[in-house]
Amino acid sequence: MGRSYHVPAELRAGPFAESTALTLISRAELHGPAYQRLLRGVYMVAGEVTHADRIRAARIVLPRTAVLCCMSALWVHGVTLADSGADVDVNFPAARRPRPRQYLRLHSDQLLPDEVVETAFGLVTTPARTAFDVARGSEVPAAVARLDALVRATRCTAQEIRSIAAAHPGVPGVRRVPTAIGLVDPGAESVRESMLRVVLTLAGLPRPVTQYVVRNANGAFVARVDMAWPEWRVIVEYDGKHHDDPRQIARDRARINALQLVGWTVVVVDRRQFADPETVVAIIQKVLRDAGAPC
Repeated sequence: MGRSYHVPAELRAGPFAESTALTLISRAELHGPAYQRLLRGVYMVAGEVTHADRIRAARIVLPRTAVLCCMSALWVHGVTLADSGADVDVNFPAARRPRPRQYLRLHSDQLLPDEVVETAFGLVTTPARTAFDVARGSEVPAAVARLDALVRATRCTAQEIRSIAAAHPGVPGVRRVPTAIGLVDPGAESVRESMLRVVLTLAGLPRPVTQYVVRNANGAFVARVDMAWPEWRVIVEYDGKHHDDPRQIARDRARINALQLVGWTVVVVDRRQFADPETVVAIIQKVLRDAGAPC
């Protein structure tokens, strides 16, 4: 059995400054196995570290005027896609930009007053400004997946994002924004599902309906599916890792059989197949063509 260590209650809530810790424990204890360093001068109890912990650690050493942006702003707005080890994205005016620090990704973009909001994590770019930065800073499939989740979480609108873009016409990546906005669909329920939909659409296939409810001839519910082309009765389902569970496999097979019995063609794409998107596109394109779709 591993040795247990006494940790003062004041240090259990999350990241803390070294100066705070040294009023409660010795320097030797702080540098021992019960604690871990997150940033220079900032520690927390040893254990799992989330992106929220890294944000809180950054807030201890950064000025209040620092604004969380990009993936860290996504996290604050409820889209928790940043890896636990990801750097914290922080925006400063260029003239006040501090020296680089480990685990901080520094930005110096112009932010207008109405593009920043106060939150429990301090100053953060608004959902619309966050969406703008995500749309211009990532390749389209990844950007749209993040935007789908952000729009679903915050109800940010396409017009709000376009207004931000209009106010910053010359910034890097701004030309990507209209394409990304045009592909947003908050009905998607996972990043990979969003990316699959975007890959299919950019390949020229008709745009599917997300989270489509299939009913039988009597109007009874059969299933709600990831994406569908109702006109041609074709369905595409994305199976993530949780579909590997034997019990889930049995449920999936019963569900597919039920859909086929009411006249739908079902294509299932898993994460291994999606590693070869060109083949996935070709398969779905053929299925749609055979069903009469103009693609």
